[in-house]
Amino acid sequence: MAHPGGMELDGAGKRFPSGQDLDVTVLAFAQWLSEMKLRSNSSLQQMLAEMGIIRNGITSNNTDLTEFKRNTATVQQQMQSQISDLRDKLTDAYTEIANMKKTKSQFEQEVHAESQSLSEQLQFKTLELETLKKAYAHTHQQLQQQIIQLQTEVNELRTKGDDVNRQQHLTYEQSVNKVSEVEMAAQYANNEMKRLRNEHDQAIASLAENMNRWNDTIRDLSKEFHDFQKVMNVNHQRLQSSVWEVQGKLGPARPGR
Repeated sequence: MAHPGGMELDGAGKRFPSGQDLDVTVLAFAQWLSEMKLRSNSSLQQMLAEMGIIRNGITSNNTDLTEFKRNTATVQQQMQSQISDLRDKLTDAYTEIANMKKTKSQFEQEVHAESQSLSEQLQFKTLELETLKKAYAHTHQQLQQQIIQLQTEVNELRTKGDDVNRQQHLTYEQSVNKVSEVEMAAQYANNEMKRLRNEHDQAIASLAENMNRWNDTIRDLSKEFHDFQKVMNVNHQRLQSSVWEVQGKLGPARPGR
């Protein structure tokens, strides 16, 4: 005799669930488990509510397990198959998490290599700057020596007599021209040094900006992975507890026990 709610009544009026209803419930549970990674926290709450319904249904029928043992051999085999499938899906989930950890490790290695490359470039730029400084110091020293030499020549020319005034005037003009050339060369060297210094400052600023951006990216990825791992751990603990509880409820109904 059929009973509302998916139950059947025997001759004595006792209720026991049909195999079809129990099979539909197990299939719904398996489908829910396969989609657990795509659901949000609200879907997880809905899942827990469905598990509570299943758990309450098993508890409410616990008093009829003696009669139920003779009719549930096939159902038990199906449920064992479903539980085995659930275990396989959990194994796949663990494998996927391991692959994600491996991918994260590879990404960290790439970031480390990029950081090492940037560090080497910074060292190269630093050495290049030191070389430019040395070259500038050497050029500056040479210009100073030339200026001192020119000043010495001018002083010597000024000490000559009026009888060589014309020669002194020509020599003086040559000296002035040479001083002008030296001053122009010094000005050019100074401008080049300023330009190189500006380029170096820009390169340092760009490098610092890139390093900060990489650091922010690494922190964001680390935080996202940590949050994902926490969610997966919580979901796994809840799922494992639910599976253990279902197995504990079904345990006394297995043949031979």
